[in-house]
Amino acid sequence: MRRLEIALCVLLIASTATAEVLYSPEGNRLRRYDIDSIKTPPLRQDVLIEPAGSGGLDINGMVCLVPGGNGRFIAGEDTGQPTIPPGWGVFEADGTRVGKLAATYFVSPGDPFGCVFDSQGRLFTTEIGGDRSGEPNGQLIMWFPPYDRFPGAPGTYPNTERSTHFCKINSHLGTSTSIAIDEQDRIYVTSARGSAFDDGGSVVRFSPPYPTSADAAGGCGQVDALGSPVADTAQGEAFIVDASIPTPTGIARARNGNWYVASVLTGVIGEFDASGTLVRRVLTPSQAGLPIPSGNPQGLAVDADGDLYFADLQLTLTGGIGPGAGKVRWIHFDAEGNPSPPRIIRERLAFPDAVAVLPGSIEPCSENCPPLCPGDCSGSGMVTVEELVTGVNIALGIEALAACPALNIKEDTRISIDELVAAIASALNGCPTA
Repeated sequence: MRRLEIALCVLLIASTATAEVLYSPEGNRLRRYDIDSIKTPPLRQDVLIEPAGSGGLDINGMVCLVPGGNGRFIAGEDTGQPTIPPGWGVFEADGTRVGKLAATYFVSPGDPFGCVFDSQGRLFTTEIGGDRSGEPNGQLIMWFPPYDRFPGAPGTYPNTERSTHFCKINSHLGTSTSIAIDEQDRIYVTSARGSAFDDGGSVVRFSPPYPTSADAAGGCGQVDALGSPVADTAQGEAFIVDASIPTPTGIARARNGNWYVASVLTGVIGEFDASGTLVRRVLTPSQAGLPIPSGNPQGLAVDADGDLYFADLQLTLTGGIGPGAGKVRWIHFDAEGNPSPPRIIRERLAFPDAVAVLPGSIEPCSENCPPLCPGDCSGSGMVTVEELVTGVNIALGIEALAACPALNIKEDTRISIDELVAAIASALNGCPTA
């Protein structure tokens, strides 16, 4: 009887488990990865929104699910800027845009990045601001529903109109990117180069109460130099200030209630407790100086299993510090909570700046599928150095053939030199395209 009860419990858990998809803006497109297939290849992925140059929209920054919105989501969207005001696009689950939130900025043309919803369904977003010199002027902006509308007259967008149903909570954040929230509706913003609350990089925490409407009656009666509504008060403080995280750019909530915080410049991801105290380093750079082989983490996200994902800008020193051939990476935690070295999900990406985990799944390819790529163990559309090492290990008998079916071109019981050479060619020249 006891075994039957256990079996039923297992079946119940399996039936109620929610499939998840990793959203990853990069190269102005919105790419998605099926998380089940990340952990059990071959990888299933697609591009939900192509960049504007390919007939789509320029997407960047975080992606946030609209509460009770039937799959609708918010994402940074700066197509056609500065003529068309940048902001946050509102999208149906299939990628159709149904609204646009465009505020007024101190820095033209503005750079939308972060988003998060509180328990009342109100939206908070971050705008990066000037990220190199001058006074910190990144912004935390609060939005009031409804969100599924465009600025200006219906049907006239794109235009030069701006939204009116917002309130600026703070406009003195330094390179303000990622944003997160806790059960008390306290907002956490990564500020990489100082703010009104600190002299250097920190995670700034804002606490309720917040304005209830975008006017004086709702606590948003101040006005800035651009004529934007500004909150009468904003309760902010430097929450995490740590020498190992000098340039905070990513933040995500761990399943145990702690916080993961990333420093893009140093390549560190730290875990902090509820008081803001460092508990441990989840990721430590594999070597000093740029480029860092283990990556330069920007945006972070956590899945239902507690595993961690990050957008890796892969900074280089070519012509000054800047993004190189970016990656999306995954850190798995074992049963004891120990993190694995970051694994590459996809690489050779242009400016991957954030990741998000949302409910959903991606079906396996059935029509117009790309041709077989020798050595592409994960099905990512490219062959990595890690996959080449896997191929060598299979050839030496260290790993099983099942570790990389895509390498077994001859479909026999071993991996030959010819098959390894084909995999190396794929790594150097790229996978075949349809």
